[in-house]
Amino acid sequence: MNLVKFNGRSCETYRRYFDAYLDNELLVETNQDVLEHLESCADCTRLIESRVRIKQLVKNAVAAEEAPAVLAEQLRHRFRARPGFFSRDTVRWMIAAAAVLALAIGGVETLRWGYVIGVSQPAGVVETVSARVQELLRVGLVDHVHCAIVLERWKRFISFEEMKADSTRSALGPEFIDLVPAVQARLGPYFKMVQGHRCTANHRQYIHLILTGDKGAIVSLVITEKRGESFAQADAVAVINASGLPIYRDRQGILEIAGFESDKYLAYVVSNLNHDSNLNVASTIAPLVYSHLHRLEV
Repeated sequence: MNLVKFNGRSCETYRRYFDAYLDNELLVETNQDVLEHLESCADCTRLIESRVRIKQLVKNAVAAEEAPAVLAEQLRHRFRARPGFFSRDTVRWMIAAAAVLALAIGGVETLRWGYVIGVSQPAGVVETVSARVQELLRVGLVDHVHCAIVLERWKRFISFEEMKADSTRSALGPEFIDLVPAVQARLGPYFKMVQGHRCTANHRQYIHLILTGDKGAIVSLVITEKRGESFAQADAVAVINASGLPIYRDRQGILEIAGFESDKYLAYVVSNLNHDSNLNVASTIAPLVYSHLHRLEV
């Protein structure tokens, strides 16, 4: 249990303790402080409700799954190697979620590659990514986890002709269908376009392209309309510029997230690739995606 004194009482200060609050790891006094803040702050209330839904989504997805003993022990060791970064309850369900993901895309051998399940970060990265930027990047993470992983859409190949002929609510439509061959061409033979569609996750609508690559890589390009959010407003610091376009990144759990924006849209590349590879994919397609979104906006 942790006792924390909130002096400045800014939203940023409270948000650092939301995970501990949800896992009931704060002392009564601190817990009451957080409750009082939530009663008076609609933005933080929406944020914590979103975190609850994300946690429940993954918990439900893995509730019926049981990882093999060897796999679970390897995952447990990796997650607990970062004391204080994950709470005890969070470790438990992330072990299950990671096991499901690892088994789905490569089996126990995946862990021996050290390719999918790693929570290590470049020095200083965790400390320099603000809570506001993390929450903004989670907007893209939610759809990747819900749609590509939990619903296993990464396994369901749909040809470009089928996507183009689709007239259902999930169809990309004339606004976004051209992104499918354009992204595939830009990434070349290293990745295969599995499908593209419209979907809804966490009460938000998305454009979602899913690709697969070598060694069990699953990559999502996720696009959603802004709801007043902006990386610029979050005082985010870009880690790379692609043709002058700032790209922001974080690693949350076992997944890498890179984000960028246009005037009206947020766009993300989310994957189980390592830090450099995910940024490389993002920087390769970001200028193309930005140009496409800009044409829709004018």
